[in-house]
Amino acid sequence: MKGDDQEAHVCLGEGEVKAGDRVVLFKSVCRGGKGGARSSDVGGGICTKTKLGEGVVERTLNNHFSVVKVDSGVQFEEGTIVEKL
Repeated sequence: MKGDDQEAHVCLGEGEVKAGDRVVLFKSVCRGGKGGARSSDVGGGICTKTKLGEGVVERTLNNHFSVVKVDSGVQFEEGTIVEKL
Protein backbone atom coordinates (compact mmCIF):
# COMPACT_ATOMS: atom_id res chain seq x y z
CA MET A 1 0.00 0.00 0.00
CA LYS A 2 1.44 3.34 -1.02
CA GLY A 3 1.33 5.90 1.79
CA ASP A 4 2.82 8.86 -0.07
CA ASP A 5 5.56 9.48 -2.65
CA GLN A 6 8.28 8.13 -0.35
CA GLU A 7 6.54 5.75 2.06
CA ALA A 8 4.79 2.40 1.66
CA HIS A 9 3.46 -0.47 3.74
CA VAL A 10 5.01 -3.65 2.35
CA CYS A 11 4.44 -7.35 2.90
CA LEU A 12 7.64 -8.03 4.87
CA GLY A 13 7.08 -8.44 8.59
CA GLU A 14 8.79 -9.30 11.87
CA GLY A 15 11.16 -12.20 11.39
CA GLU A 16 11.86 -11.12 7.80
CA VAL A 17 13.13 -7.56 8.26
CA LYS A 18 13.95 -5.06 10.99
CA ALA A 19 14.29 -1.28 11.16
CA GLY A 20 17.32 -0.15 9.16
CA ASP A 21 17.32 -3.07 6.69
CA ARG A 22 17.77 -2.08 3.06
CA VAL A 23 15.24 -3.26 0.47
CA VAL A 24 15.15 -3.18 -3.31
CA LEU A 25 12.04 -2.36 -5.37
CA PHE A 26 11.20 -3.99 -8.70
CA LYS A 27 8.51 -3.72 -11.35
CA SER A 28 7.44 -6.78 -13.33
CA VAL A 29 7.66 -6.04 -17.07
CA CYS A 30 5.99 -8.59 -19.38
CA ARG A 31 6.37 -8.85 -23.15
CA GLY A 32 4.91 -11.17 -25.73
CA GLY A 33 2.09 -13.60 -25.21
CA LYS A 34 -1.46 -13.20 -26.38
CA GLY A 35 -2.07 -10.10 -24.26
CA GLY A 36 -5.54 -11.05 -23.02
CA ALA A 37 -7.08 -9.97 -19.74
CA ARG A 38 -7.18 -13.48 -18.24
CA SER A 39 -4.02 -15.30 -17.15
CA SER A 40 -4.93 -18.14 -19.51
CA ASP A 41 -4.78 -15.66 -22.42
CA VAL A 42 -1.23 -14.54 -21.67
CA GLY A 43 0.55 -17.80 -22.57
CA GLY A 44 4.01 -17.56 -24.10
CA GLY A 45 4.88 -14.16 -22.61
CA ILE A 46 8.15 -13.44 -20.85
CA CYS A 47 8.25 -11.39 -17.64
CA THR A 48 11.34 -9.83 -16.08
CA LYS A 49 11.92 -7.87 -12.90
CA THR A 50 13.18 -4.35 -13.59
CA LYS A 51 14.87 -2.59 -10.67
CA LEU A 52 13.22 0.70 -9.70
CA GLY A 53 15.49 1.59 -6.79
CA GLU A 54 16.01 0.99 -3.10
CA GLY A 55 14.67 1.97 0.29
CA VAL A 56 15.00 1.34 4.02
CA VAL A 57 12.67 -0.30 6.55
CA GLU A 58 11.55 2.37 9.02
CA ARG A 59 9.66 0.01 11.34
CA THR A 60 7.80 -3.29 11.37
CA LEU A 61 4.06 -3.12 12.03
CA ASN A 62 3.37 -6.79 12.78
CA ASN A 63 4.23 -10.30 11.55
CA HIS A 64 3.17 -9.42 8.02
CA PHE A 65 3.84 -5.73 7.26
CA SER A 66 6.50 -3.04 7.57
CA VAL A 67 6.81 0.64 6.69
CA VAL A 68 9.47 1.35 4.07
CA LYS A 69 10.81 4.76 3.05
CA VAL A 70 12.10 4.72 -0.52
CA ASP A 71 15.15 6.63 -1.64
CA SER A 72 14.59 10.05 -3.20
CA GLY A 73 13.49 9.89 -6.84
CA VAL A 74 12.34 6.25 -6.78
CA GLN A 75 8.99 5.91 -8.55
CA PHE A 76 6.77 3.12 -7.22
CA GLU A 77 3.11 2.13 -7.11
CA GLU A 78 0.87 -0.50 -5.57
CA GLY A 79 1.98 -3.90 -6.83
CA THR A 80 5.69 -3.04 -6.73
CA ILE A 81 7.82 -6.05 -5.74
CA VAL A 82 9.91 -5.42 -2.59
CA GLU A 83 12.75 -7.72 -1.50
CA LYS A 84 15.31 -7.51 1.30
CA LEU A 85 18.86 -6.85 0.10
